[in-house]
This record gives sequence, C-alpha cells and structure tokens, in this order.
Amino acid sequence: MAVSYRRNAVVDVTTAKFQRRLRRWRPRADLVSTAFRRLSPALTGMTRQHVWVLDHRLAFIEGGRTEGEPVLLLHGFGSSKENWLTLAPLIGRRYRVIAPDLPGFGESRFNSNVRYGLAEQAERIARFIDRHIGEPVHLVGSSMGGGIAGVVAARHPEVLRSVTLMNAAGIPGARPSLFEQAVASGHNALIPRTLGETTKLISLVMSRGGRLNALATPLLHAELAHRYHVNHRLFWDMLDVDVDPAQEFARIRIPALVLWGEQDRVLDVSSAATMARVIPGATQTILPGVGHLPMIEAPFMTARALQAFWTIAPTTGRSAGG
Repeated sequence: MAVSYRRNAVVDVTTAKFQRRLRRWRPRADLVSTAFRRLSPALTGMTRQHVWVLDHRLAFIEGGRTEGEPVLLLHGFGSSKENWLTLAPLIGRRYRVIAPDLPGFGESRFNSNVRYGLAEQAERIARFIDRHIGEPVHLVGSSMGGGIAGVVAARHPEVLRSVTLMNAAGIPGARPSLFEQAVASGHNALIPRTLGETTKLISLVMSRGGRLNALATPLLHAELAHRYHVNHRLFWDMLDVDVDPAQEFARIRIPALVLWGEQDRVLDVSSAATMARVIPGATQTILPGVGHLPMIEAPFMTARALQAFWTIAPTTGRSAGG
C-alpha cells in the first residue's frame, strides 16, 4: 500500500512548493482549542507537562494513581493526547496514566527537517519511557499509535511490561476496508480540507457518538484543515517502505493484546486475527458494536478489556471474543 499511495497520492509532498508550505507552517493558537487543551485535562484529574525528547519538545498529560504501574497511551493519526481523556480516569484508579502528543502532532511541535516514520517515532517513545517515566510501562497504541507501539515492543522490550495494539495500523487483514482501498489509490479520508470532508471523517472513525460528534465537528475541522499539508507529510513518512510491520511484530516476545472494534471502517476487524497470528502468544479481544476509536466510543468496555489483560499479562496469551 505504501508504494501505491506514494505513486497515486493526490498531494505530492516532494515538490518544492509543498516543502515551502511546510517550512512556513506554524501551529494554530485560537482561543477555543487552546482553552480546551488547557482546561480539559484538569477536569479528569490530569496535569499538562512537557519534556525534550531527542529532537522534539514533547507535550503530555499525566494522572491516575502515582504509585501504580505506569500506562503509556499513544493516539492515532490526526489525533492528540486528548483522545484518551474519557478512558484515563477509568484506568487511573489503579494505574499511573501518561498520554503524549506524538512528535509532530497536537502540542508536540512539527519539524519539517526531521522524519516521522514508525522507526523514528518508536525511538522517540522508547527514549521518553527510559528517561522520563523511569520504569517499564504497559504501552497502548491506537491506529497509527499501535503501529508505533508494535515497533517499540519489537525493538525495545526492556522498556515495556506489555503492549496493546488497538485497531492498529501495520498489517492488512483478509478484507480491506473501503478506507484502505481508497488509500491504495491515493485518496486519504483521514486528511480532510473542507467541513464536508471532516463530517465524513467523523462518521468513518466513529460508530458511536451521535450528538457529540456533531458538536465536535466544527472544532475538529478548523484544526484538521490548518494541518492539511502537515498531515500529508506525516502520513507519507508513516508509510515508510523501509519498515515492514509484519516482520517487526513477529519479533515481539512480551505479553501482547490485539484489541479491535468490531465495526471498524478504517482498518477492518479481520486485521486483528492476522495480527494475532503474527505475534507469538498474543491475546485477541474484539469489542462488539465498536468502531475505530474504542477509548472514545466505549471507554468502560475498553477499560475492562485492558485491565483484564494487564492482570494476566505475565502469563501466556489467550483469545477472547475473536
């Protein structure tokens, strides 16, 4: 898919004009989004922090039980650490919870001079865990964050207690989704430019949400439209032809959970079985009636699945619901 997307992509990120746009790009600082990022973590008992990790100033939120085992949550493409705000208090009763904006996303600044492939992002996250968390974590990655989490687990198992790949990017299933077919032909619904495209995106990634989705769409549209060129570059880097996720995931030897929403329209649920077969001893859990973002659509169900896995993580993997 990476090769076909690069050949057929609507936006060519290699042109001089595109590169000039990236160099001129600056983060959007409107009052509404700034207030949301500053106030919403406090409402769920989280604090906003930042540290330098290799070549990036990394923004993150932290909360939960200070003396609990640490859990590190990685968001998906085009998203941010705020995706975890509903789930964080549920698992924070027993665990220390940390959720960063991945380098290039959210409040962690984008730099047009560096790469954001799975390998580079995995190195940044491994360094963050080692230097700033200070002990092995339960790593959870959603979508793109799942692809990154899988590479961390393969290359840096010493910094992890377990890894959860939630509707994770990386290994195609037996049935490609409509989104995957469109990406292969160069069209990417995850990078909207108009309000109508943003509305379609929300419907694509969320099987549940209703009125909340409608209220969030205008705010999300403003942010996503502003990041249009940046997100094209980030997606281009993510499809790194030098990294084969299947080979990477096959090297995972720590406890692994493959967690998937049954109604995922972005990455088909058949990917879960494929991924679970690739990872030795992996546990597989399918969440009924849930789409691409379980932590937002079904936080209680997701919290139960995660905590059940972490309780048995030191043992051999098993299969549940799939």
